[in-house]
Amino acid sequence: MLDVRKFGSSFPLYLFLLLFVLAFSFSLAAQDSAREKEKGKEKEAGKKNNASTNLVKIAGSVRCEKANPYHALEVPDRPGHALIIEQRKCTWAEPLEILGGKTKEGIWVAFLERMEGNLHPHSYEIDTLDDGEKITMQTMGHVEAEKGPTITKGRFSFTRGTGKYKGIKGGGTYEGKLDADDVLTLELDGVYEPAEMAGGKK
Repeated sequence: MLDVRKFGSSFPLYLFLLLFVLAFSFSLAAQDSAREKEKGKEKEAGKKNNASTNLVKIAGSVRCEKANPYHALEVPDRPGHALIIEQRKCTWAEPLEILGGKTKEGIWVAFLERMEGNLHPHSYEIDTLDDGEKITMQTMGHVEAEKGPTITKGRFSFTRGTGKYKGIKGGGTYEGKLDADDVLTLELDGVYEPAEMAGGKK
């Protein structure tokens, strides 16, 4: 057993040195831990930057024919208020190119609210590509009048895909017009992330 009396008056000095050494060791350990955390943050930031630089830009133009079928149900709280569901057949004049595949044709299914002279669509477009696979886009937007000619704007996002497009992520914006004959044409600009899809993983 350690006999403290052997140290005499110098014991507090030994105790001080011991505490100093322990404190210095803890300080070094804390600095090492902080460095490791900082390195971890840098790695995560690097991963995010790499993901953002790996995004691929896309653009295209699609024409959707007159709605058929078209069903409107009036909401009897004010004049002109209605809920609408419709379907359109679409053809890509300028296709979106994704992993080498190009969009050819699609089906646009929409739920719209007509209110105060405007249309507020929430829709899905299921497109077939030239390799036979499919992608689905969800869109939300605004049509400036309930009948054409008028302007429409909104956003789209990819929600699912088949085959090599499984896991597709991305989206963008669209602008277009609703003609007097009820034909809808849209110009789309956006991005997709190849690494998220079955066909883009290595």
